[in-house]
Amino acid sequence: METRDHFKNEAKLKSQTSKKKKCRIMKLKLAFITLLMTSSLLQVFGQERVNREKLSFDTTSGTLAKATGWAYNSTLGEWIDYENVISGIRDYKDKYKSLQGEWMMSKISQNFLKVQTKTVTYKGTKYYVLVVDKWSGRYKYPAIQEDWYTFNQTIGYIYTEQEYQKLQNIEGLKELKTQYMVTIETRYEKYDETTFLDLIQTVLSKEKSKDSREYTFPVMKSKEGAIRFYLPEYFSTWSKYDFEPEYFSTWSKYDFEKEYFETEFDSFSSIIIR
Repeated sequence: METRDHFKNEAKLKSQTSKKKKCRIMKLKLAFITLLMTSSLLQVFGQERVNREKLSFDTTSGTLAKATGWAYNSTLGEWIDYENVISGIRDYKDKYKSLQGEWMMSKISQNFLKVQTKTVTYKGTKYYVLVVDKWSGRYKYPAIQEDWYTFNQTIGYIYTEQEYQKLQNIEGLKELKTQYMVTIETRYEKYDETTFLDLIQTVLSKEKSKDSREYTFPVMKSKEGAIRFYLPEYFSTWSKYDFEPEYFSTWSKYDFEKEYFETEFDSFSSIIIR
């Protein structure tokens, strides 16, 4: 009987010892987990608030401020020309002459006030930014197309160095392509270069997908040696001549047989950084 009680007490002691051991192990595990969590929280909340480094333009080209926009009007059978805008509408020459300039240009995608090239370095890589200042506009009440207003728009088309090198030798047709584009509108305030550079940095920090829009900058030299070009645009497979050219120019494919900007070779060369 005593022997049986002895074994019972011994088993009971072993069980209590085992429970105490398990309890100590659990406490150690909890203490270790708590220590890890505390360390992680200290790392998260202890990090310094560091702003990203600001970009700045490295170099700037000369300025292209004038080019003749030519468009063939198939109804009239004649070429129509305007300064710094492509339009085949003859009425702006006489009937609506007072609308030439800001209002007319804001209605047509292919217009500009000036064009320049700037370079910027991001994460050790050099990029070329074609900066286009132009007129743009929209309706205050688009549903009923009333109260058209205009504003200045600055667009930056960002090219890799490899893509930009196509302009170093313009023979035949050259197409510069990019998915990187930024835009800033200034209806009431002046253009802010710091904001423009921030937009460029943000765009470059993001990866583009295969489905992102691609903007094409077509350039060619004529037989006479002049440069013909379009401003960079998202060109679709639709032909603008199936629609009203003013409102569908951003969806059209370019056609050097029917329209283009034209300027002297030396004038165009002023915006090329070599």
